[in-house]
Amino acid sequence: LQKPFFEHMQCLVAAAKDDAPRKEELVLVNTRLLALCAAHDSVAADTSKLEAAAEVYRDLLSSISSVEEADAKMAELAQAGKIDPAFLQISAKAYGAARDTNMTLDEAKWVSYRLYLRARDYFDRQQPREKRILEYLVTIRDRSERSRQLDSAVTPGPTKYTDSHDYMWSSPARLYAVLEGTLRAYDAMQAAATTRMGSSEAATTPWKVRAMRELRDEIRRRYL
Repeated sequence: LQKPFFEHMQCLVAAAKDDAPRKEELVLVNTRLLALCAAHDSVAADTSKLEAAAEVYRDLLSSISSVEEADAKMAELAQAGKIDPAFLQISAKAYGAARDTNMTLDEAKWVSYRLYLRARDYFDRQQPREKRILEYLVTIRDRSERSRQLDSAVTPGPTKYTDSHDYMWSSPARLYAVLEGTLRAYDAMQAAATTRMGSSEAATTPWKVRAMRELRDEIRRRYL
């Protein structure tokens, strides 16, 4: 994805100026793509990690003969901390390659897809609880409901995980620190995007980023 593509995205955003939902959707897609480009460049810059992840993935494929074994092996890799951004990128590429060719059996495509989903799920679960809490809170558009859920998120209680729900909490100070760091990283990414795209339109702010800023200010006002 190079500068002409992102210039085209900005044209689409400008064309949707009278359609707020469509504009918000395009802005979010644009921001996600910029973040993915930055993440890809960061991982690709460390070839040793990619090579190590590829070796882990090859060993995984050679050591499984059933879905149950695949699930068990993925759990072992997660426990060992082997499911990192490089492994996630390798598994995504493997699934993409299997999906986009007619030389691969449907069963192999399904297995590669399942491995990718498992890798993504384990990777998400390895993220700090503050990040996961905030990802949930910013999906709540009603400010009153978001404030109630924020109260619950900073109320100490047991941490437990089920097949359908994860229960966790954190302190206001830790949530605030993660928000501050994330927003600083976003601002830096937008500055880089302006250079990549050659346009100040890169600074168009997605709704979720606005929600994060509101959350940061609310935490500072109510708890700190």
